[in-house]
Amino acid sequence: MIFASDLDRTLIYSKKFISDHKDIRLIEKKEDESISFMTEIAIKKLKKLSDELLFIPVTTRTIEQYRRISILEKIAHKYAIVSNGGNIIIDGEVDRYWSQFIRNKIKRMCLPFKDLLLKFKEIESIEWVKRKRTADNLFTYCIVERDNIPMEKLNSFMEWLEHRNWKGSLQGRKLYFVPKCVCKWEATKYIKECENIDFVASAGDSLLDLPMLKMADYAISPPHGEIYKDHRESKAAQNIIFTEKEGIFAAEEILEKINICKESVLNV
Repeated sequence: MIFASDLDRTLIYSKKFISDHKDIRLIEKKEDESISFMTEIAIKKLKKLSDELLFIPVTTRTIEQYRRISILEKIAHKYAIVSNGGNIIIDGEVDRYWSQFIRNKIKRMCLPFKDLLLKFKEIESIEWVKRKRTADNLFTYCIVERDNIPMEKLNSFMEWLEHRNWKGSLQGRKLYFVPKCVCKWEATKYIKECENIDFVASAGDSLLDLPMLKMADYAISPPHGEIYKDHRESKAAQNIIFTEKEGIFAAEEILEKINICKESVLNV
C-alpha cells in the first residue's frame, strides 16, 4: 500500500496555525526563521506508518525547499515527489529519467513559459503582485496581495491558460501557474507502476492535490483547504473524506484514518 501525502497544510503547518506550542515540534527552519511544525503525536503516527507501508511525501515545493524539512530525515521513505510532480527523488537523488520525460512533455504540449509571462504582464501590477518566483524551471508562482487582485481579469487569464495546457491555482497568498502535465498524480502513478502496488491512499488540501485525491483508492482532506471550500459538495470530491479537526491537529486525524485504512487493506 502507498500513502502519498501532501505536506504543507496537510501534515506540516506554519506558525499561523499554532496557538499553543505544547507538544508541537519545529521541523523546518530557514536560516534563523522557524517555518514549519508538527505535533508530537502526528510525528509518532507518521513514523509508525512509514515502517508499515510505502510513504511518499508529495509537494509543490522545490527540491531545495523540500530538503529543508528536517523531520523527513527520520521518516522512512524511498521516494519523494517534489515540484508538484515535476521531479521525483529516489533515495535522495533526483530521478533524471522522470525529470527529462516531464520536460519533454511540457515542450510538446504546453504554451512556452515566456509566452505565458508575456500574457500575464497585461494584467499584473505592483498593487497585487509582490514577488514572482520560478520553481525548478518547471512552473511559476507569485506572492500576491489577495484583497487587491482584479478577480475578473485573473479568472479570464486562468481560462486562457486552460486552453494552452496550463493551470492556475490561487492558494492563500500564492498564485501558481503550472503546466497540466506537471501533476502530483502522474508522478504517483509512475511510482505505483514501478513498485507494482495496487492500492494508493492519499491526503491533501489544495486544488493542486485534487487530481491525486480523485484517482486514489482512499482519499482524505482537511476542512481548512481549498478542496473543502470549493468542492466539498461537487462530484470532483465525491470520493474524498474530510476530517473533523482543522489546522495542525488535522494531521493526527489524517494519519489515524490512514492507519485504519492500512489495516483494512493489508488484512484482506
